[in-house]
Amino acid sequence: MTAAARLAPLLDVPLPDDPGAPFVDLVEGRPGSRGRIQDLWESGGGAGFYDRLVGAGDRVRDRVPDAALGRLFRDFYGVVPRLDLVGGETVLDLACGPGTLTRHLADAVGPDGLVIGADLSPAMLTRAARAITTPNTVFVRADAMALPLRDASVDAVCCSLLLQLVPDLDTALAEVRRVLRPGGRLAAAVPAHGRGPFRVLTEALARGGQARLFGRGELADALVRHGFVRVGTRWESVMQIVDAVAPGASPPRG
Repeated sequence: MTAAARLAPLLDVPLPDDPGAPFVDLVEGRPGSRGRIQDLWESGGGAGFYDRLVGAGDRVRDRVPDAALGRLFRDFYGVVPRLDLVGGETVLDLACGPGTLTRHLADAVGPDGLVIGADLSPAMLTRAARAITTPNTVFVRADAMALPLRDASVDAVCCSLLLQLVPDLDTALAEVRRVLRPGGRLAAAVPAHGRGPFRVLTEALARGGQARLFGRGELADALVRHGFVRVGTRWESVMQIVDAVAPGASPPRG
């Protein structure tokens, strides 16, 4: 059975009949602009730049000295241990981009698992679908504000560098919680304000790119409001890396 066929019963919309497309398009038309950065990622040049940037970080992450930067790199790219994947899970890689993290997730869930790489940018999805052709992976054009998945349909969600771009944070988090099964895990990463004098710089960058930067504890507090438990923040400065568990979790192992 193909990955697309395995995806079909998880959807709350019909699966389009377009076997020749590199990804499954579940968005009608193009949503209005969500800021300059999102517009950049929609372009072929922007997708190529992002692909090179995150790909380079993935290649060097284990060679960066084990100071703060090295640990940050390893936590950002180390989504498999953060999601506690052991094989056979259904994982949503939300804002998968060119598929850098999707590849690690596909390796971790194995042939019995399924990875759904979702993004709003056709340029990103085209690059991802060409780079990752494993039979347990399917790429979908989807809007994080209205995910086309049934309730409680996935075991884990990877959500890296998305939430700073969504029009409404609470709507996006509600959608993530909705599609996660009870006790399902979330691994999230968002850009954060710099500290001290660097905050002026980060605020200027955020205004220029029309993106949100998160204040200290902001994402963790939002997840708690949405009922997530075991919310843990690994980093607060420059980037927030936050892991959480959907309500209904069994007690921790060990």
